[in-house]
Amino acid sequence: MAKAIVKNAKTSGEKPDAIILAAGMMGRKTLYPKALVEFEGKSIIEHQINWLSSHVNKIVIACHKDEYEPIHNYLGNMKNVEYSLEPVLLGTSGAVTKALEKTKASKILICNVDDVTDIDLKALIGFGTDTIAVANPRLNYGIIKIDGFEVEEFREKPIMPDLWVSCGVYLLDRKTMQEFSSKGSLERDVFPGLNLKAFKHFGLFKTFGPC
Repeated sequence: MAKAIVKNAKTSGEKPDAIILAAGMMGRKTLYPKALVEFEGKSIIEHQINWLSSHVNKIVIACHKDEYEPIHNYLGNMKNVEYSLEPVLLGTSGAVTKALEKTKASKILICNVDDVTDIDLKALIGFGTDTIAVANPRLNYGIIKIDGFEVEEFREKPIMPDLWVSCGVYLLDRKTMQEFSSKGSLERDVFPGLNLKAFKHFGLFKTFGPC
């Protein structure tokens, strides 16, 4: 019994590994990996790696095989960063399932590459697994209240305090992930059937994904 208690305590204190879901292209005339979109002087994947690195043991970048070369050439060889390559796009669930082959950790942080946040990862990890980080969204446009043709109120890019949206950051137990489909969407096909907790975040949350 004492040995089991020590083992469980050790497991609960282990750092998780992270999977960055980096597949996807952007651009009109010239396509480029969305992971390389620039924000405040750095690519968004650099922001994520810097944010994650002191809180996880390993980072696995999950991307399509055609995106590997430009991402790797941009980042160079980085300590404790590996790649999981998809020969065809598998969706977020399939990408996570394939990336799990690169890690044996009992807890996994999953991050959408196009969501940049300053979530307190120490607090999130302490909150426990099977958790989704949520935030109040900020609109990208102003809200105008009108009466007939008269403008009564104008609010520029307000935060919506009564709404919660996914930050694209999930802390999951490996056992929960064993039943993930090898192709499909986490958001549409997997998460609706899971019993998840919500970790509320009130800081930076910016998404670069398509509207």
